[in-house]
Amino acid sequence: IGHLLRVTGGTKSFYNDPHRAQGVQQVAISAIKTNPNMAHMPVRVVPNLPNAYYNYDKGEIILGLVNPDALAHELGHANNIKQDGLYSKVLSVSKGVSRLNNIAAIPTMLALRAFIQDPDRRDDILKTLAAVSAAVAAPGLLEEAVASASALRHSPDRLKAMKTLGPAFLAHAATSAAPALTYQAGRLL
Repeated sequence: IGHLLRVTGGTKSFYNDPHRAQGVQQVAISAIKTNPNMAHMPVRVVPNLPNAYYNYDKGEIILGLVNPDALAHELGHANNIKQDGLYSKVLSVSKGVSRLNNIAAIPTMLALRAFIQDPDRRDDILKTLAAVSAAVAAPGLLEEAVASASALRHSPDRLKAMKTLGPAFLAHAATSAAPALTYQAGRLL
């Protein structure tokens, strides 16, 4: 991120947008003041990418054509993940299982509805799957909330940051809740 600071302060600025460059600089400086190790965080700029994300596997921020608030959010992820190895492992497992669960929830629910005739047994299985789904998704959703809160602290314009990050958080929440809601819906059908 230290390199990004030098680049955004140059004559080209960030995507030839001086206002965006200034915001990116403010966010990066604020994050580095909070945690000086963040200056060494790898950032890869990808011009055709419409958003940003933290690559957990490579420990780098992938930054597309975004506003400073998205950078602040991804820096929040990077800071959280770098702090605790166990937390990173739990989060990685949670994200992997959640992805699989998002794919498997509807077919699983439909199979249970089709092949388990005893309504009480089916209801118990669906309740259990809903509870497990919610528990597995919780660490990822908590991480999104913490990264968003961190972004608000580092953002030069908090109201604008809430407008940017709020819908993104709701999208994460909907994705995280989808399997549990699918299993619950299977109980009502």
